[in-house]
Amino acid sequence: MLKEQHNSPLAARSGQEWMLWFGRASQHLPDLHRAFQFLESSCELLDSNDEADFKSRPRKLKQLINRFVGQARCPSAQSCERIAIRTQILDGWLQSELQRQHDPNLLVELGAHGLQKLLAICEGADDKHGLLLKAVREFTRDWLSIVSARIENPIERAHLVYPVAMLDQAGLVDPSWWWKQIALCDRHTVLGLLELEINEMNEMQPTSNVSWRSFDKRWRRLRVRALLEYLGEKRLLAELLRKSAVDDFEAVVAVRMLRDAGRSRDAIVQAEQWLRALPRSPVLAEALFELYCEDGWDEEALALAVTHHGYDPNPVWIERLGRLVLPAAKAQAKVWKKQLAA
Repeated sequence: MLKEQHNSPLAARSGQEWMLWFGRASQHLPDLHRAFQFLESSCELLDSNDEADFKSRPRKLKQLINRFVGQARCPSAQSCERIAIRTQILDGWLQSELQRQHDPNLLVELGAHGLQKLLAICEGADDKHGLLLKAVREFTRDWLSIVSARIENPIERAHLVYPVAMLDQAGLVDPSWWWKQIALCDRHTVLGLLELEINEMNEMQPTSNVSWRSFDKRWRRLRVRALLEYLGEKRLLAELLRKSAVDDFEAVVAVRMLRDAGRSRDAIVQAEQWLRALPRSPVLAEALFELYCEDGWDEEALALAVTHHGYDPNPVWIERLGRLVLPAAKAQAKVWKKQLAA
């Protein structure tokens, strides 16, 4: 529904009179002229019964939205104010056309297209008064409400909401808005989209020389992680973390998540691989030692403890050997205790 209903005397005037007024006013107001052109062209396309227009209508309407919203990157404060007004007009147009019983699927798709454009524009915008952010948030809330009310098929909802939600990597809109809506979609479809995205990601290798560039490339991965944590999906979260670890601390988190997801052997293999790349990492060695103990690989655990005690004679390794039932482990612990007391 439209957010504002006016009982103004102007409401009784015909569309022809409004056309005349807007046309005259827009000649002297560039922003109004731009809005007027968008509204006139979009209504013409939606009302057309021509078969050729019907087939090309989605593409042409998206082009109109592109031209209306603009292609600004890192817009100035003044530009942000203008784009905020365009956002409100686009929001109002979308809701008014839905009242005319036009195809809701098409209109929701157009709303998604407009939001994707706006979210990209907002990144780096000099929106010092917060007008653009406020307008985009209102548009997002209205669009999500329309999706919930008009799109009954949960599979279709997943394909609509997921791409838009994942584009908001800067968190311009409260993530809970997105996640709650996605949770109402078909879970198998959402997980399928997530799995496809994870499979297409390049595998990162943990290193001891982490640069800010490593983190800068991971915004999309962090977005996917947040959604998986909200959905409580351990299997895909473990795979995402495995492919996204940039240092030994993140590698440990990934290894433990693999174990929690029921992939203990995979966790051991992965930890061993990473430890070969970072042989002196104490946190990775501790994680692998725990995995060995849990699976009953006492001999491997002892060998690992001896190696890393050689790198760093930390007394904590004496305590860890107490978890092993091997006589050799007890004997080794006694040797280290004597060395510590000497």
